[in-house]
Amino acid sequence: MLRKKICESLTARIFLITVLVLLGAGTITFGLIAWATPSTYTAVLNEDLAEQVHALAEKLEDTSLEDCGPVLDVFLRDAGADAMLVGPDEQLVNTGSQLAIQSVYEDGDAAAAEDSSATVTYATDRWGAEEPVTVTMSDQATITADVHFSDREGVYTLYVTPRLKAENLAVQALIQMAPWLLLTLLIFSLLGALAYSRYITRPIVRLSGIAGKMADLDFGWACEESRQDEIGRLGRSLNQMSQKLSSALRELQASNEALRGEIEQERELDRQRMAFFSAASHELKTPVTILKGQLSGMLDGIAVYQDREKYLARSLQVTARMEHLIQEILAVSRLEAQDSAYMQEAVNLSDTVKGQLTLDAGLIHQRNLKVTADLRPDLVVQGNPSMLAKAVGNLLSNAAFYSPEGEEIRIWSGLEGNSPVLTIENTGVHIGEEALPHLFEAFYREEQSRSRRTGGSGLGLYLVRIILERHGAKCQIGNTSQGVRVTVHFGNPES
Repeated sequence: MLRKKICESLTARIFLITVLVLLGAGTITFGLIAWATPSTYTAVLNEDLAEQVHALAEKLEDTSLEDCGPVLDVFLRDAGADAMLVGPDEQLVNTGSQLAIQSVYEDGDAAAAEDSSATVTYATDRWGAEEPVTVTMSDQATITADVHFSDREGVYTLYVTPRLKAENLAVQALIQMAPWLLLTLLIFSLLGALAYSRYITRPIVRLSGIAGKMADLDFGWACEESRQDEIGRLGRSLNQMSQKLSSALRELQASNEALRGEIEQERELDRQRMAFFSAASHELKTPVTILKGQLSGMLDGIAVYQDREKYLARSLQVTARMEHLIQEILAVSRLEAQDSAYMQEAVNLSDTVKGQLTLDAGLIHQRNLKVTADLRPDLVVQGNPSMLAKAVGNLLSNAAFYSPEGEEIRIWSGLEGNSPVLTIENTGVHIGEEALPHLFEAFYREEQSRSRRTGGSGLGLYLVRIILERHGAKCQIGNTSQGVRVTVHFGNPES
């Protein structure tokens, strides 16, 4: 479990490594101190003792040999060392000092046990000692000085050796304190490693979490890292990358939505085309069947069709209706294939309405309809004149066809909110509410029998819708208290 935690957690690994580094550094430092302290301590002690010996030699120059004992005692007591004086004849000299090493006399001669280049050995007798002792002085630990006495000729040699052992007392103290030092080092290492690992890995952990959110396409966050080092720059780079990815993702989603909309629109257009051609086939099939029956009856001499003049006239009417239907279908086909950019011309809408009223004057007079027109003379829209004339003509023809005799057609054109508007209202008739949403569909008829009697193809309002859509206009049909009103809203011609 611990191994898995260390492998998966950067903080745990940095914590463990930092603890080991701090403990190792502390242990090595303690070992170096313990190893270097004895030699350093001895060197410092010998240097200080050498200065004191040099001062003693200068002081003894003004002292006689017989009076040097007290001086040596003061020096040895202050310096904490052993000393002995050797005369020019290489023999120990009795200085009268209570602390200095004195010679042991056997039959009046000083006994020298050994003399070598590396070590000077003498048999001596310490003042107040019951038995003689052997003192060996190493050249490395012993300090020598040449001494001149005021009452003697020749050079005397003073040997001074520290009484302390070579090992440093401080090292012994360090050894005694070692357990407490190690415990302190361990606690410090743990706390230091914890603080250091959290300080180092906390921004990395945050950045790791942010990267995980980015992998899940979640860009609703911001890295608030204010550091100026590489980690801070990495956080700010992640913020910039997140903003760019979020913007690119939004653009991609918008493009996908637009593409999906275009695909759906294309599918809807295909569906409408299929429905249109299916309805067109059905609409053409009916008059063809009627025409075929009438012609067959006349050729076969069937009694009811023996009056050929009568049924030839009817056949001609059916043919005319078929021709009109085919022309409407061709008009729809041309409109759907035509580019809307082709229609860029200023068209006076009021003049167009007047022209269509002139063309429909015969129908209006035949049905004894009254026309009231309130047209703004300078009402201009952008578009194709022939197409707009076709749309306006269809609207006026519908109003004339479906208005009862003696009723009124009211026409108005003007501006509403700087936009051209055209309204056509025919009185004395209403449309069922369930039929209103379907009036602009191809081949839709509210009353099939009446439409066929009036000769309608079912494509008039469908053509109106296509033409007006190409011109950026909207057409609405609704019932009023007196009849049915068609309202056409055009776009602002100055926009």
